[in-house]
Amino acid sequence: MQNTTSTKLPLFLIIVLGSMTAFGPMIIDMYSPALPTVQHHFGSSTSEVQLTLSFTMIGLALGQFLLGPLADAFGYKKTGIITLCIFLLTSVSSIFVTHLSSFIIIRLVQGLTAGGIIVIAKAFAGEKYTGDLLAKFLASLMVVNGIITIIAPLLGGLSLTLGSWRIIFVILTIISLVILSGFALNMPSTVKDEARRLNFKAIFLDFGQLLRKPGFVIPMFLQGLTYVMLFSFSSASPFITQKIYHMTPLQYSIMIAINGIGLIVVSQSVAILVTYIHRYRLFIYLTLIQIIGVVFITMTLLLHGPLWILLIAFFLNVCPVASVGPLGFSMAMEERTGGSGNASSLLGLFQFILGGIISPIVGLKGEYNIMPYVLVITITAILLIALQMIYFRHHNRKNI
Repeated sequence: MQNTTSTKLPLFLIIVLGSMTAFGPMIIDMYSPALPTVQHHFGSSTSEVQLTLSFTMIGLALGQFLLGPLADAFGYKKTGIITLCIFLLTSVSSIFVTHLSSFIIIRLVQGLTAGGIIVIAKAFAGEKYTGDLLAKFLASLMVVNGIITIIAPLLGGLSLTLGSWRIIFVILTIISLVILSGFALNMPSTVKDEARRLNFKAIFLDFGQLLRKPGFVIPMFLQGLTYVMLFSFSSASPFITQKIYHMTPLQYSIMIAINGIGLIVVSQSVAILVTYIHRYRLFIYLTLIQIIGVVFITMTLLLHGPLWILLIAFFLNVCPVASVGPLGFSMAMEERTGGSGNASSLLGLFQFILGGIISPIVGLKGEYNIMPYVLVITITAILLIALQMIYFRHHNRKNI
């Protein structure tokens, strides 16, 4: 392993790898403002166009699961270059696509490669640094990730203001080309760039052991349901805000950017508070904030209340995800039976597949019907409360 002893972190490496960890927000948050426009372009139903988001999430899940072991087997740099090249091709293909069915398949592959790019960036960091320096380096990557998370929806909104939704994929093409060039020409090789044997059988055996442990499964569902709030928001909010409340795509993008700032602030605040407050109590408090958001979203939509109340409710519902998810992740990881990589892969796989399933459901009744979204977030809130009560009763009663 190549461990860097110098405490000075290379800025170029931080920018390239940090940008790679943000490929998820780039392909979801930059694209989501365009959903109503894409629907109109292809003449599809709301649920059909939401499949372009749903299949992207499923691709992200599968990419993080499959390409991690492949990178271990064939080398991080080689796998990273190939994956970035395929991502570049999907971005170019999206510019010229003419059929929705083809676009959905392209988005699946784009999500698959984006998931792999995220895993490879983190693995590269783990190979280059260890200990406190690794923690410092990952924190630096998250700063770049956070900045891109805020900028991505604004770029999406500006693209729609300038013209076609296809401009979004022109931007993604340029970004991926720049990152590919930087990665291929400047990234150092690691010791993992030696061939190693894939062992998917051992991975699935470990998955089976994990899924038999309630102490792992319940936090996995708690984390997954929390992300259902985020994914259903990403899928439904473009239509609710633009079709029912008549926001422009740029205004919607600004709302997403503000929520992105909220996600970062909440995440950093909880990182400090966890030193003073037991993490499960924090988990409960943050979930309660989400549920308050659900109540106000439901009341506002059913009564067609003011837009400003709805935007605040969205903020309350979405912002805790940045911390509730990692807290659930940490509770589940305590129960892992094998390596942390397999447990982490299973948690990531579950949350994105759950998001991929939910996304088209919220649009089943059309672009002006809010009932599927209201039902999804209400049922999710009830399940979160029930699972927290079960988890508290069986696992954390003595520790809180």
